[in-house]
Amino acid sequence: MKITIENLQLRYGKFTAIENMDLEIGDHESVVLLGKSGCGKTSTMRCIAGLEEPTAGRITIGDTVVFDAARGINVPPNKRNVGMVFQSYAVWPHMTVFENVGYSLKLQKLPKAEIKQRVHEVLELVGLESFASRGASLLSGGQMQRVALARSLVMRPDVLLLDEPLSNLDARLRDRLRIELREIQLQLGLTTVYVTHDQQEAFALADRIALMQDGVIVQMEEPSAMYTQPASSSIAHFLGVSNVLPATSRTSGDFALGDGAVSISATGRRPAPGATDLSACIRSEDIRLSREGAAGVNSWPGIVRVASFQGSSIRYAVELPGGTHLDVLAPLAAGVRHSVGESLWVTVDPTAVQVLPQTAVDPAVNTAVAA
Repeated sequence: MKITIENLQLRYGKFTAIENMDLEIGDHESVVLLGKSGCGKTSTMRCIAGLEEPTAGRITIGDTVVFDAARGINVPPNKRNVGMVFQSYAVWPHMTVFENVGYSLKLQKLPKAEIKQRVHEVLELVGLESFASRGASLLSGGQMQRVALARSLVMRPDVLLLDEPLSNLDARLRDRLRIELREIQLQLGLTTVYVTHDQQEAFALADRIALMQDGVIVQMEEPSAMYTQPASSSIAHFLGVSNVLPATSRTSGDFALGDGAVSISATGRRPAPGATDLSACIRSEDIRLSREGAAGVNSWPGIVRVASFQGSSIRYAVELPGGTHLDVLAPLAAGVRHSVGESLWVTVDPTAVQVLPQTAVDPAVNTAVAA
C-alpha cells in the first residue's frame, strides 16, 4: 500500500518537529527513517499512524486520505489499518503468547476458529508456534519482541510501522532479528516504515533510507548509494566516517587539511567551485599503513599514538605533520601490527577522498519521491 505525504508540518508551539515534508513510499517498499534523537523521525511515523495530529499537510495511504489539514480530515488510528511495533514490547505478562497475539481479534469478535487459524499462522511466521501456550512473563526479550510483531501482523495491516523495536536487545540478537524482519517484510510484501538511529540497522532493512536532520529529509537513497555517496560531511560523519577533517581548496582537486601542514588530493566527490565550509571525508578502512614508503600523492609520515585491538581488526590513531590525527582500521588478516610510538607512512588513494560541504540541502527543500 503506497503512502504519500505532502507538505507535512508538525509544530509544538515555537518548536518545529517536521518542516514541509514531501515523501512518497511505494507499495511493498521498506523505507527506514534514520537520524539522531530529536530529528523528527518518530514524529513522522506517529503522524502516519494517527497518533499525532500534524499542523499542516496531507497524508494518503493507498487511495484513502487519512489526514488533510485544509479539509479537516483526520481518520482515527484504529481506522487506518496500520500496524505498529513500539520500542517497548507492551506484552501483557498475565496472558499466554496465544492470548497476547489474538487479543485484538477477540475484541473484533471474530469467530474462534478464525482467531485460532490467524494466530497460529502468524506465530509460525515469527518462529513462536511452539510457544503459543507459554506465559508471556516467561519469555526472553527477543521472544517478547516477536510477540509484539506477531500482534501487529495478525491484524493484516496495509502498512507496518516499527519504532526502534530492536534497541532493547543485545547486539547478537539484534543482528539476527534484523534478518528475520527483512525476510518477513519481503515474504508478506508489506509496505514498511522503520525508525532507527542505527545506520547498520538501516542498511540491513531498507529499500531506501531517508536520513533526517532537524525535521527535514536531507538525503534519500538506496543503502549502497547512501553509504558510498553521502551528500554532506555531517551525513558522512553520522554514517560512520570517522575522518572528517576541515579542508580548504588550494587548486582543482587539491586541498589543505587543518592548518595547512598537510595537503590532500581528492578525485572522489568534490564540491562545486566557490563552496565553503568544506571537509575531507575518508573512511578508516581506506587508509593504508606501511613501514616503508616515500612522499607522494596522499602519502605522509605519521606516528602511531593509539593501537586498539578489536578482534578481526586493529584501530589506530595516527598523528600526521601539523597535529592532524587520522583514525585507521587495519584488518588483522594483513599480518602486520604496529606499536604505539612507531613511525610509519600513511597512504590513501585520492579516489577514496570525498570533499563535502557541511550541509546537504537548503532547509526549505524536503522532498523524497519513490524510485
